[in-house]
Amino acid sequence: MNSTATVTPLDDFHVILVEPQESRNVGSVARAMQNLGFRHLHLVAPRGYDREKAGVTAVWATAVLDGLRIHDTFADALSDMEEVVGLSEREGRNPAYFVTLPQWSVGLVEREPRRTALVFGPEDNGLRQEHLNQCSWVVRIPSAAENPSFNLAQSVLLVLYKITESYGDAVSLPAVPVHADPRRRTTGVPTWNSLAQLDRVLDDIMADSGFASDRSPKPGPEMVKNLFRRLRLNTHEAGLLLSLFGQVRTALRDRRETAKSALDVLLAP
Repeated sequence: MNSTATVTPLDDFHVILVEPQESRNVGSVARAMQNLGFRHLHLVAPRGYDREKAGVTAVWATAVLDGLRIHDTFADALSDMEEVVGLSEREGRNPAYFVTLPQWSVGLVEREPRRTALVFGPEDNGLRQEHLNQCSWVVRIPSAAENPSFNLAQSVLLVLYKITESYGDAVSLPAVPVHADPRRRTTGVPTWNSLAQLDRVLDDIMADSGFASDRSPKPGPEMVKNLFRRLRLNTHEAGLLLSLFGQVRTALRDRRETAKSALDVLLAP
């Protein structure tokens, strides 16, 4: 993107394809994005991605293909996102907001602008639980019960169309320098990378305290971490939580070391 470009609310949305299997599907997704004015496409661990094959179905959407980013891991793709929306027919074990596409799009314009990942799973089985664990929203596209699934390009097109429908005329804003884009720089929202730091501290606390063990309900730890993703924290609040839980982790470990030292003294010959 040039230093000055037409910036629209659509630039807050990033389409992330997890482990896409067919390059032509990637091209079809790029075409859908170009048709509706979306620019940001990410591939996570694509299986044999071929730019030439993708170009066949992308037709004129070469700009989207040329600008796509390829990530080795899902975590890399999410690192600077501020909201993660997974598209899935199933809710998964986590209590993320599980809604239909029309329900999710209600009030979309009034929500605080966030750099949002729209995550679509592999063509064969969709998003796995490890992906759903990272989502603050899980969105289902309504369909007939006897034919519940859409192909990848159809799913992306339906979601993007619903977004453009929600924004209406608001998708056209005056040209401004991209680096000064107020929608990007003043949100005060923690990135998923920041929340991943909080995840690691919470993992340690849950392990050290015995909350997470072989006898614990398996969804428990992930449910706790997902809770903070759904609270819509600002960066200051996320920083406070990281500091608080960091001190709790230190206190737990200090107490354990003190108890161990006392036990060693008692057992010493």
